[in-house]
Amino acid sequence: MADREAIERELQQRLETLKTKDPRFAFDRDGRPGAIAAVRGALPLMERELFDAVMEDCECEFAALREALVEMMGGGQGRN
Repeated sequence: MADREAIERELQQRLETLKTKDPRFAFDRDGRPGAIAAVRGALPLMERELFDAVMEDCECEFAALREALVEMMGGGQGRN
């Protein structure tokens, strides 16, 4: 578990470095929930449900990608 936490910290540090190093990687995790809420609120109900499904799918993919990276770096076999 200690290895996993170290890997998670390293990954977070690298992401922060990339955000400031190259504009292509300048994501805004803190501002994202507000932006998503604004877009979601502007959509009619049918499109809102589709938007929610797409966002959930993207979140699942990013979580799986992060988990795969941690596992590849030797941080364990998942969070159980």
